[in-house]
Amino acid sequence: MKKVSLALILLISCIGVVNANSYMDLFNDNRITKDELANAIMDYMLGTSTLSLDEIRNASYVYIYWNGEPKSIVDSANRTITIYKPIKRIVALHSDAVEALVILGAEDKVVGVSKYTKECKRQFPELSKLPSIGSCFDPDVEAIVSLNPDVVISYVRWPDPSKLEEKLELIGVDTKVIRLDFYKGSTMKEEIEKLGYLLDKEENASKYIEWFEKYENLVKSRIPEKKVKVYTCGKPLRAFGEGTGTYDLSVAAGGENVLKGRKGYFDVDPEQVIVWAPEVILRWSYAGGYEIDDISGMKADYEEIVYKPGFENVPAVKNGRVYVISADLATAPSFPVALVTVAKWLYPEMYSDIDPKEVFQEYIDNFLHIKFNVSKQGSFVYPKW
Repeated sequence: MKKVSLALILLISCIGVVNANSYMDLFNDNRITKDELANAIMDYMLGTSTLSLDEIRNASYVYIYWNGEPKSIVDSANRTITIYKPIKRIVALHSDAVEALVILGAEDKVVGVSKYTKECKRQFPELSKLPSIGSCFDPDVEAIVSLNPDVVISYVRWPDPSKLEEKLELIGVDTKVIRLDFYKGSTMKEEIEKLGYLLDKEENASKYIEWFEKYENLVKSRIPEKKVKVYTCGKPLRAFGEGTGTYDLSVAAGGENVLKGRKGYFDVDPEQVIVWAPEVILRWSYAGGYEIDDISGMKADYEEIVYKPGFENVPAVKNGRVYVISADLATAPSFPVALVTVAKWLYPEMYSDIDPKEVFQEYIDNFLHIKFNVSKQGSFVYPKW
């Protein structure tokens, strides 16, 4: 990592370089040069600069650690996001982003969270105490602005830009909105890598990705030629098709999803499920999670499927292969845990050597760093592990 002393920067200061009237003027050529930084420091010391001390510090950081260049990524909404200064203050509109920030070791940068994260006292014992900015679907923009964040992280689909970006633009604040989901297995590694890059947390991102790929490759190596037919849903007749986190999970685990070719969330007729004849039904649920020890909510979700009129003829119900999985586990950065869990449900004879609880505890101990015993706390799957 390159180190440049203040004395050296002042010594190489050149006369005749145009002074910067604003921080962004330093990036006129999309790069802060040695001479431009030296002049900015000299002007500040002489009292002739329009830049603040924080801006001088940011410019010095960019020059020393970013080679003088801004950082850019393409977020999951396919927009180019360019950052011109180190990110110090983050508002996270959803708990999956909060979880990703904890994994990256950047929790100290979070200044505001959603009302749902406020409820996650076990999972985020300290971050749940932060100010609420409303929900990920309908954020309180005034509350966001009051926290003076450098960036806001939101889902790709939620909230609508009219509820976030357009309001921030009208107010005229210098805050970047980065849309990253952190709930789909198919994009998880890429999103962690991009956020780690923006936050100068590449090493922590690499550790997580290495762990992710360990279980991803394990499951890939065990997918049989003849695959089990899976139906993924929320409510029994609310299908989760291509592009949803639960669909991605079922396919990555080696299932042949009966919803292939149908995208997003949609309602189906009970007769259609019977015709599809899935061998396994995988239901995504809000009923469990880190904060709930009582399994009755997930049991009720399970029973809603197995006792649905007509479903007694569905192979998954007939053969006792209906499973419920918590959103906190299935569609979050803990995805590899859900992956081995579902893979074991699909092909139990091939995973006798894998205990998903142990994989989950490994994730909590190594990445979330909280005191939480998955064998005794929370409810994540039904039937229970």
